Amino acid sequence: MARDTRSRMVVGAARMVGTRGPGATSLRDLAKEAGVPLGSTYHHFPGGKQQLVDESVRFLGERVTRLIESSREGGVDGALDALVAQWRTVLEESGFRTGCAVLAVATEDDPELRQTATDVFSMWQDRLVAVLVDAGTSADHAPRLARTVIAALEGGVALCRAERSMRPLEDVSEELRAMIRASAAR
Repeated sequence: MARDTRSRMVVGAARMVGTRGPGATSLRDLAKEAGVPLGSTYHHFPGGKQQLVDESVRFLGERVTRLIESSREGGVDGALDALVAQWRTVLEESGFRTGCAVLAVATEDDPELRQTATDVFSMWQDRLVAVLVDAGTSADHAPRLARTVIAALEGGVALCRAERSMRPLEDVSEELRAMIRASAAR
């Protein structure tokens, strides 16, 4: 039961940070979102809000990394399809209110949380590099292209939230596919 409570808190924190950002999210809000007493927050996360937000961002990082890995067999198209499908679900289920908690943390003043975001983005980049190299992109060019994929998807999600439409992410996905094909053809 304690593990379930802790997991609910991490998942709820990831959702709230992606919606409000860490600065506008209190421990009380996080406990309420998870449906647990405030005291449970301190029990499971003695480091307070900082620890809970950090763990929620790492959780998301690992989840997306597993998504990329599990879709690797489908190549670049499989990875992009999986990432876009995941974002479609998050955006549509939240009424376009929830974005990426990793990006939300990356823009904060807290150096420890920014480092967590940097670590997560690096993890995603490493996985995407492997997918791109498998698809024929040179090992020299793959890291830059992987970073471009991450930046474009993150920007696409932000535009989707602003426009309340999936169209920006669909456009980004199509353009990324064209870039990746051109890169593999070099």
